[in-house]
Amino acid sequence: MFLLIAAAAVAVTSSPTPSPSPSTVPQIAHVVTSDRGDESIARAARTTYVVTAADIARNGYRTVADAVAQLPGVNVARYGPFGALATVGIRGSSQQQVLVLLDGLPVAGVQSENINLEQLPVAGIDRIEVVEGGGSALYGSGSIGGIVNVITTGRAPSTATVSTGSFGQQTYQFQTPYVSFQRTYANNDYGLPGGTSRTNSYAGLTAGNLTYSHAIGVFDVQFLADAGDARLGDPGPVPYVSTTARQDTLSRDLRLRVDERSSRAVATVALGTSSQDLSYTCNSPVDFDCPNSFTPPSTSATSPPYAQLMNDQRAMLQLQNSVGDDRQRLVYGLDLSRGTDRIDGGTGSACPPSYYYKGTPCGVLAYESTITSNAYAQTAAFAQQQWFGSNGGSFYLGVRGERDLDSLASAQGGAISPSIGGIVPLASDLQLKLNAATAFRAPTAFELFYPPQGVYSNDGLVPERTRVGDATLVQTSRLGQLSLGWFTTSGSNLIVDQNPEAFDYKPVNVGRASIQGLTFGLTTKPQQHVVTTIGITDLYRAQDLDNNTRIVGRGPVFAAIVGFKYVTVPSSSFDGAGVTITNNGQAEQPSLSTPYYARAGAFTTVDAYVGFRVAPRLALTIRGSNLLDARYAVYNGYPMPGPGVSIELRSR
Repeated sequence: MFLLIAAAAVAVTSSPTPSPSPSTVPQIAHVVTSDRGDESIARAARTTYVVTAADIARNGYRTVADAVAQLPGVNVARYGPFGALATVGIRGSSQQQVLVLLDGLPVAGVQSENINLEQLPVAGIDRIEVVEGGGSALYGSGSIGGIVNVITTGRAPSTATVSTGSFGQQTYQFQTPYVSFQRTYANNDYGLPGGTSRTNSYAGLTAGNLTYSHAIGVFDVQFLADAGDARLGDPGPVPYVSTTARQDTLSRDLRLRVDERSSRAVATVALGTSSQDLSYTCNSPVDFDCPNSFTPPSTSATSPPYAQLMNDQRAMLQLQNSVGDDRQRLVYGLDLSRGTDRIDGGTGSACPPSYYYKGTPCGVLAYESTITSNAYAQTAAFAQQQWFGSNGGSFYLGVRGERDLDSLASAQGGAISPSIGGIVPLASDLQLKLNAATAFRAPTAFELFYPPQGVYSNDGLVPERTRVGDATLVQTSRLGQLSLGWFTTSGSNLIVDQNPEAFDYKPVNVGRASIQGLTFGLTTKPQQHVVTTIGITDLYRAQDLDNNTRIVGRGPVFAAIVGFKYVTVPSSSFDGAGVTITNNGQAEQPSLSTPYYARAGAFTTVDAYVGFRVAPRLALTIRGSNLLDARYAVYNGYPMPGPGVSIELRSR
C-alpha cells in the first residue's frame, strides 16, 4: 500500500530507466542527538530529521527558524517578518516544551522564555538535528515535545554569500573551517491590506563564531566561541502600532568538548557557558503598545521611557561514557548546570498612574521597581541500554533521575523518567518504530516570577508531568522513503494560559490534558532529476480535559508541506530549482470573543528558487517568497509581508 502511494505521488516524474547522473541529494548516515551518541540514523528509533549545511545554502535559510520550519511535525509561529519572534512547537507541544541545544548543551534564555530561533544565525552550522517526541529520559526538563540540536564541527567548507532583496533585506555571510560571520538586515517596511503600512519593524542580526576541531592521539577536541546581537523594532500588533519600541538580544556561548575514543568506547567531557541579555525600550507616553502594556496612556502622561531587562546565564558540565559494539550499546553519564536569571520589570510606569487597569490603579502595578534575581541548578544522572539485532531490529531501555532547584521557589521540580522503545522489522523494507516514556518540565523563572505577580506569572506553579508515545511505520524502497506515524502526549499539570480571551497572560496548571496526532512523510530519490518531499501533520486533538476546550497555541489542526527540487548534473550551468508549498489549516476555532492572538486562520504560501552556475565555484540564485501573496498572520495582528524577491551570489 505504501509503495502505491509513493508511486502515485511521483508518477509525473518517474521513469522506468535511470536518469542521467544528477547530483545526488546528500544522505545523512549518522546522527548524534537521538541516543546521545554517534550512530547510524537507521538505528534511531526516535523520529529524527536533519537539516544539513547544503540544505541551508540551497534554500537560502537565514536563521534556524527558517531551517526547521519545513520539517514535518514542527510548527513555527511567526509574529511578523524577518527578525520578529518565532516560536517553535513539535507535535502539539508548546515552545517551552522544546529543548534547544548548541553542540549538545542547552542555550541560555529558557528561564526568561526567550529561545527565539529567528535570532539564531546559520553561519558556521554543519547541521541541525531535530528529534521529535519526549526526550526527558536522556535530556531532562523541557524536552517533552522534542529537541533541536544546532551542531558545529569546526570543519565547515570555506564559502561566502551576498544577497539583496525586497523589504530592504541584505545578507553578508562567510565561513571558513575556523571563523564564520553573518550580517542580515531588513527594514521590513511593507504595505498592509486596507492601505496602511507596517513601520518600526526593522531587524538586524549580526553574529560570528570561532571553531576549532582537532585530533590529538586518542582525543578529539572541539572548541566553539560565538556571539550574536539581534536588534529590531517592536511595533506590536496592528492597529496598535508602537513607533518607539525597540528590542535588543545579546547572546554569548563557549563550548569545549573532549572525546577519548577506543575500539569499543567513547568517553566525553563537555564544558560550556551560555548567557543572554534581552532588553526592551519604548516611550510609554507616546505609544499605545509598549511591551507588556495593553492599556492606552493618556496624552498628558509624563512618565519616563519604559525600559526592561532580562538576563539568563548558565554554566554546564556533561560527563558521558558510551560503550558498545554492533550488538549492544550502553550510554550513561551526568548532567550538571548552575545559572542565574534576573527579571527587571522596567524603569518607568507602563501606563499613567491615573489610568485604571482591571480596577487597579496603574501605579499600584509598580513595574518601575520590581526586580527579581534568582539562582537555579540542575543535577541529573542518566543511562540507556540498547540491543541491536542482525535483521535491523533494536530495543532500548533508559532512565533519567533529575532534580531542578530554584533559590526563590526552593524546588522547581524533579522526576525519575523511564523510557522504552525499539524497531520491529516487519518485512525486508518495512519497519515499525515504537517509543514510550514519561516526561516532565519545571516551570521557568518567567512563569513563576515575572512582575507583577498574579498578572503575568504564578509562583504556585508545579512541574508538568506527561506520558509520551509514538508508533511509526517506515518503508524504504527504490523510490525513496515513506512513513506513517501516530503520536500522543497525555498528563497532568500542563502549564497553559488561565484566560486566553484576556490580554493579561497568566500561567496556570491544567489538571488533565491530551494531545494526539498523525504524521505522514515521503521523500523520493531523484526521478528524472526531481526529488519530491511531502510532510503532513494532523493534530486532531489538543484538549484541556478539565474544561473540555482546545488548548490555545498548540499549532494548526492540519499542516502540509510539499516540495519539489530539480537536481542537476555537476557539469550543468543550471544549478537546480525548487518549489515549496506550505499549507497551514485553522489553528483555533475563531469567534468574536476569541482574542486577536488566537484567531489563527488557514493560509498557504509558495516559495521558489532557481540557480545558475556563473563560474565553476560561483552560483547565482533568484528566490521568490510568499508568491501567492498570503497576507497571513499566525497570530492575528502580526501580518506577514507580501511577495518578495531576492538575488543571491554564493561561492561553492
